[in-house]
Amino acid sequence: MVQLSLSMLERYEIPNRRPRTLRAALFGADMGMLGVAARLMDRANELGGDLGALCVSPAAAALKQQDGMFTLLVRGEREDGSPIREERVVQSILDALDPEAEFDRLLRLAVEPQVELAFISGGCPAVETALLARFLYARWEAGLPAPEVLMVEEHPLPGGSEALRECLRALSASWTRSGEFARWLADAPIQALLAEGLCGPLADAARVQREMNYRDDFIAWAEPQLRCTPQLRAPESLAGVLERDDFALACARKERIFDALVFLCAPVGFLCGMNTFAQVLRDEALRAWIGRAFFEEVLPELPWSREEAAPWVISAFNRLENPMNDMPLLEIGRDLLRNFPRTLLGAIGKYAQREFEAPKRLSLALSAAIMLYAGARKGDCGAFEVQRGEEKFRLRDGTEVLEAFSRLDHDVPSETLAYAVLADRDLWGADLRQIDGLEFAVACDLSAIQRIGLRETLRLSEKE
Repeated sequence: MVQLSLSMLERYEIPNRRPRTLRAALFGADMGMLGVAARLMDRANELGGDLGALCVSPAAAALKQQDGMFTLLVRGEREDGSPIREERVVQSILDALDPEAEFDRLLRLAVEPQVELAFISGGCPAVETALLARFLYARWEAGLPAPEVLMVEEHPLPGGSEALRECLRALSASWTRSGEFARWLADAPIQALLAEGLCGPLADAARVQREMNYRDDFIAWAEPQLRCTPQLRAPESLAGVLERDDFALACARKERIFDALVFLCAPVGFLCGMNTFAQVLRDEALRAWIGRAFFEEVLPELPWSREEAAPWVISAFNRLENPMNDMPLLEIGRDLLRNFPRTLLGAIGKYAQREFEAPKRLSLALSAAIMLYAGARKGDCGAFEVQRGEEKFRLRDGTEVLEAFSRLDHDVPSETLAYAVLADRDLWGADLRQIDGLEFAVACDLSAIQRIGLRETLRLSEKE
């Protein structure tokens, strides 16, 4: 089978959007870089731009074999319900290098005067952050302006861009005794980029490659939506493909609606034996329960009217039940508990403050998440996993969250488990036992799940 490459574009009738000029650097080859940053530049090039990128990654050799290109299977529906099926060959990566083997070349490319953008995934991954610091330092030494640094974030944290700036400054502290680089770095444009667009690796890549009749070692799925909102202002070269929304509003809307819906679906669906969001939302009982939880216990506590929130809620449901993408619950539902204080904790607290009791469905959703995470153990590869039947599944969340839950187990007494989790101020920033009725509700739910399972617990709770 032929490998994806420039030479086969015309033969396969793939439009050539190849840029000419290296103007950006991508630090890493995760889905934040490939599915968001490279795709954004590819869209800008489609509109007449000339944004070529360097990808700095240990996967450089594999990317070079296919001339930096990769395929995104874009699947979904238009507003009128008609299907979207697109095989988008992203062509914005012009070059790739392995920093361990080609560090000198990285420093040479760092001083290309036309480089104006640098992308890094949020959370400041250690290796990529150190490489970005050295890249910026090389530009300062050459007397060049700083590129605009964009942190691609699914869940931006307040002050995240300044935390990155401080991390870069600390990494470079031993390289020079003068404060000139620190002052240059203080003026460097660094901002978060909220990325709203689900994408991920394919489970059945081999079958899809046979259908396309070419090999692609980076093939992935993506939903049609790709909304990216800059924290401050859009770089001029990306202005045509970035949103103009208020950044704080966009973050709040994603956290309080989309991420809240993910939280309601993922743990409950997984404990019911399901693997994808489409399976959960096709299940009549689960969909009804999720709908009641959202509309009766979440929506009334949001800072928007029902009329304002309605299109965002409809969009969130439509995206997750996309029948054309098999979106794994634990892949899309990563960082569930690290983000819980920003997704559903506020709604639980406001409901309890008004009603003097915890909301029963949100309490059950939290209990399901506790049961899911309490079984987490480190697997042979060093990642945290949970077991369901004979299968093991990877959990993706903050290290501090996973370490805390790995010290627990899902079969300890329910009162003990509820106390241990809710009282952990390091996890939540507060003692959640102070919320009226929450500890009692969670302990009861945990006991029921342990005895009769999640689905029967849910059924009985809805009969009350």
